[in-house]
Amino acid sequence: MQIEYNDGSELTITGNIKSIEDSISIKQAIIRLRRDGAQSLRMNIIDSFSITSTVIGNLMKLVHHDKVSLSLIVGDQRLYDLLAELNVVQTFNVRFVKRH
Repeated sequence: MQIEYNDGSELTITGNIKSIEDSISIKQAIIRLRRDGAQSLRMNIIDSFSITSTVIGNLMKLVHHDKVSLSLIVGDQRLYDLLAELNVVQTFNVRFVKRH
């Protein structure tokens, strides 16, 4: 998994989100953006078909406790379906955008 910073409030994640190390990297990237003043966050998850429960928990805290406006753009239908099953599509403002 790789994380790219696009601007002051946007991350692009490529590769599958599957390990504890991936979860830690995502959390650190979010902390960095928040420390730099981001009040909203957009995450582009290009091709991961899964996401760890730790990342979901961190995103829930971000939205509900820290009051950060979050937007997730996912490129894999399986991840979108998983997030829908977990009832977080509205909470995380998830959109599916098919990549070619």
